[in-house]
Amino acid sequence: MYGGSYGGYLAAMALAKDSKLFAVGVDIHGVHNMDGRIPVSPNFERAKDEDQARELAWLSSPVAHLEGLISPILLIHATDDRNVDFSQSLDFARRLQKGGIPFEQLVIPDDTHHWMKFSNLLKVHQATVEFLERHLK
Repeated sequence: MYGGSYGGYLAAMALAKDSKLFAVGVDIHGVHNMDGRIPVSPNFERAKDEDQARELAWLSSPVAHLEGLISPILLIHATDDRNVDFSQSLDFARRLQKGGIPFEQLVIPDDTHHWMKFSNLLKVHQATVEFLERHLK
């Protein structure tokens, strides 16, 4: 299983929810904690269903289901991503490490969500192929 952006989220969620079905995954700049994406300002009235929304966001997050994640996963993220915060992958990596879940990480410095440098796009594709071959052959 692999994907980028929403596909990265789906790859991480698929592995977390069913590692028996998905043997390995590559998560390219995916969101891992949906609850962290709900901005809350102290200057506004709280929505009546804010707690329910936060609970649903948490349950919709790969980080909420790490106990089921046993498949190796490659995390790839650019440091200047303005669509998905780089901190999403950093936090996910810390949680994977703490849980003893096998993972590798490729950090692409000074690039964006859409790989502005062609050489970085090639690096991402090459790392993906090598990771999948290493774990699936």
